Amino acid sequence: MRMNILLIVVLVMILLSCKKDKNPVEISGLYSEMTPIIGRSQLNFISNNFVVKSETGSIYRDTFKYSISVGKILMTPIWTNQNPGQTFDFEKIDENTIKVENLYPSIPESPKSYMTFKK
Repeated sequence: MRMNILLIVVLVMILLSCKKDKNPVEISGLYSEMTPIIGRSQLNFISNNFVVKSETGSIYRDTFKYSISVGKILMTPIWTNQNPGQTFDFEKIDENTIKVENLYPSIPESPKSYMTFKK
C-alpha cells in the first residue's frame, strides 16, 4: 500500500513537471524606459530571441541572447563566451509594458529595484 502511494506521488510529480506553459511570454519591438529614469535606456527585442540594449546619447549597443521563463529573463551577452549570462526578475504587464529587475549594477545589500519599459 505504501509503495503504491509513493508511486502515485512520483507519477503526479513527473506529470506536473512536464506540463508545458500554455501561454509563453512573447515579446518584440522597441521598449523605452519609463521608470526610474524616463528615456535613459531602450530594449529592442528582435527576432531569434535577441535583445539590443542602448542608452540615449550613446553610440554603444549591447546585444544579448535572451530567454524568458516564469517571472525571469536570462540575458546572455553575445560578445563573449566567458559570461554565462544574468537572470533578472521579469514581468510582462500588458502588450506595451514590461517590468525588469534593474539592469544596472547596484549595491548588493540594497533592496531590489525595477525598471519599467513601454513600447
